[in-house]
Amino acid sequence: MKPCRIHLVAGARPNVMKIAPLHRVLSRQAWCEPRIVFIGQHYSENMSQDLFAQFGVHDAITAVPLEPGSYGERMGRIISAYSDILAADQPDMVVVPGDVDVALGAALATRRQNRTLAHLEAGLRSYDASMPEEMNRILIDSIADILLAPSEAAAQNLIYHEGADHRRVHFVGNIMIDSLAMVLSEAHAGEVAGRFGVAAGGYAVATFHRPGNVDDPARLAEICGLVEHIAARTPVVFPIHPRTLEQLERSEAGKAMLAGGRVKTCPPLGYTDFANLVSRARLVVTDSGGIQEETSWLNVPCFTLRDSTERPITVSLGTNTLVNFDDVREQVDHALTGDAPRQKGALPLWDGRTAWRVAQVLRGAWDRREA
Repeated sequence: MKPCRIHLVAGARPNVMKIAPLHRVLSRQAWCEPRIVFIGQHYSENMSQDLFAQFGVHDAITAVPLEPGSYGERMGRIISAYSDILAADQPDMVVVPGDVDVALGAALATRRQNRTLAHLEAGLRSYDASMPEEMNRILIDSIADILLAPSEAAAQNLIYHEGADHRRVHFVGNIMIDSLAMVLSEAHAGEVAGRFGVAAGGYAVATFHRPGNVDDPARLAEICGLVEHIAARTPVVFPIHPRTLEQLERSEAGKAMLAGGRVKTCPPLGYTDFANLVSRARLVVTDSGGIQEETSWLNVPCFTLRDSTERPITVSLGTNTLVNFDDVREQVDHALTGDAPRQKGALPLWDGRTAWRVAQVLRGAWDRREA
């Protein structure tokens, strides 16, 4: 039997964290030949390249940079670039993780060429149609041959709410935890905290990048006020996403926060540094999806400035609380002075073994195809 050639497609830092442990597992198995294809939707040295080196996959990458442009221009470039790679490399199977535009574009190109498509993190739903990621998730799931669900709720969304054939759906667990477990270190956590002059358990971490928050001047000013409010009570470390920094530098509130000196700002941290920083935090305020999961596994209180989440398990069993500008300060103050949200129960299949389960599913699909 010939080896199965598998493309693992990434387009942003969270994607790298999802496919790197899978590449690590697949590269040890003789039945397949995995290769990472990185289509640079969001790329910087700290935000992406360090992860390839961290997980030992820097020598198995096809990288395609993307020039800035409108949504239509970007999607066209993604589909065109990946269609060319598909035609040249002829993979048997393609795995796309998550919900960024690169995942959707690669998925469309894959199905257009009639190749087997697997969606890693299938079935996540926020039920917020205003989020571009929600549209991407739904579209990818509708055309994927293999749906790899991170939670029981995600699997149920696919089968019971959307009518997906149950044979396409596999509950494999949360692959983000595979990456997180690999990089945590007590020594490294202490070193990163010391770099910012903060003590373990005595600081907050802030991250914001979603367009609905940072592109709206009024909401951005509210975020700056919130971060300053927390900084008056406990030190705040704020690694700033490039998109957010651009908006802060245009905003009076942003310029005042950056110049004020009370908030410890820095460029985006590499994944290992950031994960270890969060692991020692007293609390996190964010609008990120992945950080809701990481903090729940780490048992660190997380306040997510969004109206909905595609990861409801982080609220029902984890440490995540959805907040808005009306209640976030009160919630954070209560966490700083009283009882902070803590893990409410076991998180099913958040055990660092998801990549192995995914590999088993992919191997089964390949064996059935070749039988």
